Amino acid sequence: MTTVGIIVNPNAGKDIRRLVTPATHTSDVTKVGIVRRAIVAAAESGATRILLMPDRHRLAERAADGLDLSGLDSSGARRDCVIEIVDEPLTGSRFDTIAAARRFWKEQVGAVIALGGDGTARDVALGWPDAPLIAISTGTNNVYPSAIDGTSAGAAAALVASGHVDIARVGRRSKRVTVRIDDVVLDGDEERHVSRDDLALVDLAFIDAQFVGARAVRDPSTVRAVVAAVATPASTGLSSIAGRVHPIDRWEDGGVLVRLGGGDGRRVRVPLAPGSFTTLDVAEVRPLALGENVEIVGKCVLAFDGERDVPVSERGRVNVRVDKSGPLLIDVEATLNIAARDRRFDAPSHSNTDGDHHGH
Repeated sequence: MTTVGIIVNPNAGKDIRRLVTPATHTSDVTKVGIVRRAIVAAAESGATRILLMPDRHRLAERAADGLDLSGLDSSGARRDCVIEIVDEPLTGSRFDTIAAARRFWKEQVGAVIALGGDGTARDVALGWPDAPLIAISTGTNNVYPSAIDGTSAGAAAALVASGHVDIARVGRRSKRVTVRIDDVVLDGDEERHVSRDDLALVDLAFIDAQFVGARAVRDPSTVRAVVAAVATPASTGLSSIAGRVHPIDRWEDGGVLVRLGGGDGRRVRVPLAPGSFTTLDVAEVRPLALGENVEIVGKCVLAFDGERDVPVSERGRVNVRVDKSGPLLIDVEATLNIAARDRRFDAPSHSNTDGDHHGH
């Protein structure tokens, strides 16, 4: 079966930054429309099975409601496409995305479409590190995902999943920030050493704080350092700090370390949130080669791709490196160009249009 998986994060683009900045809002209706178009286009382009992540807002069910995907594909061949909402327990949190990506991996999905921001793409990578991914931006900070129409995304996903377009031609291994955390915690009266591995797809920030609290980083004065794998001057959020002092393209080898503070050196204006600028003092800017290790010690909260997540004690050590072990990002435009040159979109001269289907 040619299987395409679709993940839509109902919480993406709805955090506290919507209340304190001019950030735009991606409504549930907009997300449902994107998913609906992706489903129809995937079926049109050869998908025979579409797996949807369940969510508490019922976005997947609403997108699939009323669609009839039986009939003829663009080549005139008879085919039927089934839609399945995977049976996974819901938490209403980011763990739903992680679980869905892991399930898609197990189900041998040929391509994944994920709607969300940088945090959603990270959660997909946590669930399925090698996911063949099309990331559509519907979040607050959208450095990793791109603004892609659902119709184009669905068609490209099905073409790759079916093997009509070889993923080796259109999939590129993205970078990631690989993180190793070694810490000491109290377990009753006993000290216990704990270690964990984690990742970010855009940046890892070290925040001066004692507790995770609200996940969004709102106070720029608390940012101690940033390690970025992708940093462009056009980005918004923590990666914009690195992007405005040492830009790093998503396909360029290496990353950058930026340490903040001091007050006697370089100062830079950055949009830490959409439409909201602040001035930061830059103490150090250091390019990082692929695989080069950076160790930062001491108490902090780690923010992965703009969201605070993991507290570290004063005895903790965090080792960080930028490598090329992220998901396989599918180039949608290149996929569709190859398919067009191969006449994948041609219809037979006397096609039966009875099976045409439309998503609204």
